[in-house]
Amino acid sequence: MATSPLSLPISLLSYLIIFRSVKAATAPVAATWSDSTFGPDGPWRAIEVTLSKDQKISLYPGREFQSFLLGSDYCSHNSSLPCYSTQAGLYNDAESQVGTTGSSGSIQFKPNPDYMLGVDVRGEKTTPWVDVMDFGGKTVESVSLALLGESFMAYPDGTWYPLTVGCLGIGAPGTVNQSFSNDFGPLVNASLIPGYLWEHKQIASNSFGMHIGSVNPPMGGSFYFGGYDQNRIVGDILSYRDDYTKAISLKDIGIRVIDGSSPWQFESLGGLLASGNSSITSGGLQVSVDGCSPYLSLPRSTCDAVAKNLPVTYNENLGLYLWNTDDPKYTQIVNSASVLDFVFIGGSNTQNVSISVPFRHLNLTLTAPLVQQPTQYFPCYTGPSNQFTLGRAFLQDAFVGANWGTKSWWLAQAPGPNIPAPSVVELADDDSIKASSNDWKESWAGSWTALRPDEVAGTSSVSAPSATLETSAPTAPTASGLSTGAQAGIGVGVGIAGLAIIGALVFFFLRRRKSSSADGEIPPNTAYTSYNTPEQGYYAPVKNPSSPGMTEATMGNSGPPNMMYNQQYAQQYGLPYPQQYLQPYGQQYSTELPAVGNTPTELPGSTTYDPQLLDGTQVGSQASPQQSYVSPQSPHSPNHGEGQSPARG
Repeated sequence: MATSPLSLPISLLSYLIIFRSVKAATAPVAATWSDSTFGPDGPWRAIEVTLSKDQKISLYPGREFQSFLLGSDYCSHNSSLPCYSTQAGLYNDAESQVGTTGSSGSIQFKPNPDYMLGVDVRGEKTTPWVDVMDFGGKTVESVSLALLGESFMAYPDGTWYPLTVGCLGIGAPGTVNQSFSNDFGPLVNASLIPGYLWEHKQIASNSFGMHIGSVNPPMGGSFYFGGYDQNRIVGDILSYRDDYTKAISLKDIGIRVIDGSSPWQFESLGGLLASGNSSITSGGLQVSVDGCSPYLSLPRSTCDAVAKNLPVTYNENLGLYLWNTDDPKYTQIVNSASVLDFVFIGGSNTQNVSISVPFRHLNLTLTAPLVQQPTQYFPCYTGPSNQFTLGRAFLQDAFVGANWGTKSWWLAQAPGPNIPAPSVVELADDDSIKASSNDWKESWAGSWTALRPDEVAGTSSVSAPSATLETSAPTAPTASGLSTGAQAGIGVGVGIAGLAIIGALVFFFLRRRKSSSADGEIPPNTAYTSYNTPEQGYYAPVKNPSSPGMTEATMGNSGPPNMMYNQQYAQQYGLPYPQQYLQPYGQQYSTELPAVGNTPTELPGSTTYDPQLLDGTQVGSQASPQQSYVSPQSPHSPNHGEGQSPARG
């Protein structure tokens, strides 16, 4: 039976589709970590990105939604010399406009400056902005940014100190991009980094996996969009829903000796979280986890209960505890195989999961401008705070990850410095994470000291063992039993074979058509079907912010008596936020920015974040839960702007 000439183009199209799928292989995108470390309360590791054409900026990872950057004019607003804010890089918005990559987009919504939980950030509202970003070698168009100009951190004595490093936006639950109203009409779409990479088929899911590592002992950071390093997860995994900064239940805090003799009169001591504070019940304390924030921001009663067992002195001005480095117990404790345990309530009320932070990681350093000389400190913070928070001091030893597509996030124990070569796992759209089988205690071998009885009884110093940073090459990412490299290799082989077959088919088809034409036959015209994705509506789910009751959060002073800066800035904090938001079926909006020559990319996200203001009459029958608002801002909602309010997408 003769073969229809129509079958040849269809066969050709089938092979083209196979080849296209091979080229569209996804893989986790690894962050580029800065070679420098930053303070003044670390030192800490940070991720380096490139904005505009060549502006390299280092940022702490951990902010939901937009990234917060220190602007190029930031140093002009304070009198601290030198300007420590330049160390991580300042973003030059004027340069980005000249280069036609950046613009304000005439966005009306202006986020508040308080991008860190657990501390008091004060000052003027930020400037909304969009610009192109290079993250780990991948280009992300029209990234959502907020520029900090006149914002500072307020400490208990009323002094405002300059900010030093901004914070990288790492996505948001059920959200691909933010859509903002502007002065001209069309909404402006601003990209969230993992949402953009996922929409453009560069990663398999809208997700991230993070372990920030440490400087002392040296332990490199790990951060991936679209996957995670399985070797950065040890033991049980805590699973939560929605925001990763959403308050969770911390049941207790304790001190425990892992190996060797104890520098205390006990091997373990619990009950420190609620010690001396009857308002903390058996249900524990609601705390948030935040990679932007530096400290363990906890009730004064809790910090005092821990500090009672340490050679430290409380500093009233800073709200922090300074190590008494001349005390023999200082080196015994900070170099020992001992930990501060954070006990969380697991999936059931009967299951507890502990994340241990060795005291080696709780011997941090304050530098200028907070102090005149480098000073070792214990990072329990009791100053002005909008939420009890476990910040970078905690995240040195904790893994955090999220699948924004499923609105799930995870918290788990991270290993010590003896980390095996990275085992990078690609996270699919509906996947969760799995822990490694590595031994946590062994991961700290050689990086802490198992004290001898004579060392504990003596008065001589105990030295910390030297540790080296593992720099082994990563193994290939895995997904569904095969690594991405293996899948790509198989695909490339199929593609090459497909190309050879396509060439033969084209040759045969052309020769046959020529032969048919010579016989007076005219081949029929072939209509090709478009395989473009059909246009559809995008559903933006409701998300209602709520703030847990905080029994001992200290509010900041109304005005700082000891200003380090040229001016005093009046603090204007928002009112309680009672509105509820509808669940709109959003449209696909193209990004229209008024900057000359600026043509940002259209982002047809599966979910948009729409900050249009809705009044009380638009709420309908939906009930708004009772909310409490703690100055400067509720930690679970996006920043509230002037004249309009964002609805979580």
